[in-house]
Amino acid sequence: MSIDRGIVRALASAACAVALAAQASPPPASGFGRVAELSAQRLLLADQVAASKRFSGKPVEDAERENAQLAKAREQAAARALPAEPAAAFFRAQIEANKLIQYRLLAQPARAGKAVDLGPVRERLDAINAQLFDALPGALGEAREPDCERRAFDAQRSAARRHRLDELHRTALARAFGDLCRLR
Repeated sequence: MSIDRGIVRALASAACAVALAAQASPPPASGFGRVAELSAQRLLLADQVAASKRFSGKPVEDAERENAQLAKAREQAAARALPAEPAAAFFRAQIEANKLIQYRLLAQPARAGKAVDLGPVRERLDAINAQLFDALPGALGEAREPDCERRAFDAQRSAARRHRLDELHRTALARAFGDLCRLR
C-alpha cells in the first residue's frame, strides 16, 4: 500500500497548524479563566522550588514565610478594596497547592530536578501573585453566579490543557482554587 507523499506532507502541515493555533490561543482575560491560567503558571514553579529544597535540605513547610505572605495578601486586599479574609483564604489555597507538588516531587527523587536559585523564582511568584490580585475581583464575582463549580472546573481544565499539566499539577490546580466558589 503506497501513500502519496504530498498527502502525508499536507496532513503533517495541517496537524502542525492546529497544534500551533491551540498553543497560540490567548489566555483568558478575567474571572475564573484568568485565575486558572495564573494558578497553573504559579504551580509550574513549584517544581523549581522543590528542586531547590532538595539540594538545600530545607523543609517544605515554612510557616514564617507563609504567614508573611498571607499578611501581605491581607494588606494588598485592603489596598484594593477586596475583602481581606477571602483573599487570604484564596492565597492560602495557592500556597497549599504549591506545597502539594513539592511534597510529591520530593518523595520522587527522579522528578526533583537540579539545584535552583530561588531569587528569580520568588520574583516570578510575586509577579504572578500581583496578577492574581488583579484577577481576583472578577473571580469572586463569578463565584456568586450559578454553576460556580462547573465553570471553575471548566476554567481549570482549559488551563491544564494549555499548560499540558500532568496529573499531579492538575490535582494541585484544583487545590489552588480551594473554596473559591464558597468565598463570597
